[in-house]
Amino acid sequence: MTVHLQSLFSTYQRYQVKPDTLSEDVYFFYCTQLDEWFSITKDEVSARDYEWLSMLYHEVIATANALANDWYTFLYTQGDIPLKQASQHMRVIQLVFASDLPAFEDLSEAILSFFHSDAILVQSTAQQLLVIEHKAHSMNNKEDFIALIRTLEADFFANIHLYQGEFYKLDEDFPAHFRREAQWFEECRHYKSKEYFYSFEAILPILLTKQMPPSILQFIEQQILIPLQSDEELLQTIKVFYECGLNSSVTSKKLHIHRNTLNYRLQKFQDITNISTKSMDGAIIVYFASFLQTFSKNAQK
Repeated sequence: MTVHLQSLFSTYQRYQVKPDTLSEDVYFFYCTQLDEWFSITKDEVSARDYEWLSMLYHEVIATANALANDWYTFLYTQGDIPLKQASQHMRVIQLVFASDLPAFEDLSEAILSFFHSDAILVQSTAQQLLVIEHKAHSMNNKEDFIALIRTLEADFFANIHLYQGEFYKLDEDFPAHFRREAQWFEECRHYKSKEYFYSFEAILPILLTKQMPPSILQFIEQQILIPLQSDEELLQTIKVFYECGLNSSVTSKKLHIHRNTLNYRLQKFQDITNISTKSMDGAIIVYFASFLQTFSKNAQK
């Protein structure tokens, strides 16, 4: 890959250690497989070039302070464990912006106001921030994270996706746990692009659907998706019904439909698929079917 990059970009340079100074006119990337860095002048990189470079390599961004730099090095470039936090349980909250980040100082003040004073903010790419949070002083309610997202979107006119990471012991395995969550987050944003809050609990159905044997996927397609082709909103109606805890009033309000219309759709779905809309077994099948439907639509784009 090194030779390939040299042939594509005349300003390409390799580094065995992370460059001490990062220029605003140059892109810097880290190659995990080779444990080395390289740079390319921004003028030579098109938007499409940047997209595939970002997929293959990790972009290196200048961090705000020494502690943030220690965390960046630890998570991405096989650096040492930040000593002050060693042996504690911590997590990484990922925030991805649809476009380049606003001014870091303003953004930092807005984000950290939602967290305890010992939280650490790290800029990992031009469009991503990480919040490193201690378990002892954590923000645990989904509503709090949603309030954070809405505040940032209103203040900075930005579209944001947030992943609430799990807590892990801060040891040599911590970066691997983080990279696994980062991979899941990236994969699932593609399938739930309209969502803004993600957690393992929320993305588990997507991950399981992607790992299902072809025979099971084929069964779901034949027994549910194909019979519902002429009425695709029916499946989404049932999915929302389960998300609302099988509460007809809440579901009707969320879908902006009359309760009688909802009852009609529930009965119609049961008649077509022979799946009960009043059981958790049915909910599991419906969730997998809805994600499989999303996968199929994405594959056709």
